[in-house]
Amino acid sequence: MTDKLELRLYTSPVGVYLTACGRLDSTTAHQLGRAIGVVLDRYPTDRLTVDCAGLDAIDAAGVSVLMLFRTSALRLGVHLTVADPPPHVRAAIEALRAEQLLAATPRDRPDAVNPWQHADRRRAVVLRYRCLRPATAARRPHGWR
Repeated sequence: MTDKLELRLYTSPVGVYLTACGRLDSTTAHQLGRAIGVVLDRYPTDRLTVDCAGLDAIDAAGVSVLMLFRTSALRLGVHLTVADPPPHVRAAIEALRAEQLLAATPRDRPDAVNPWQHADRRRAVVLRYRCLRPATAARRPHGWR
């Protein structure tokens, strides 16, 4: 497990997609809040999907940030959902009675289509959708050490 939270932001014709890896707790929740705030302020979209498949842990502060920004997003007409949570993340969200965050998956609703789901979803997201911020090494000026 890692003590930090890594976030990646992607755009697509379907909306904005934010992946979260690491721990989403009281020490890292502000990072997620800041990223979601940037999306809501700067990117005209009607859908924001937060992929929690890479989360090692989540606590009440993490779920609270998601709920807070879901409410803000709804006021702006943006549908914010959590996609692909591991069982422990889903259990924490359900224990805090925040099920409205969870995206309907095909196992929940057989007629639902998840636009982010591909045969190899992780690889497809990285290859098909443009990341809004390149990796750290690509951002450094030439000659930077």
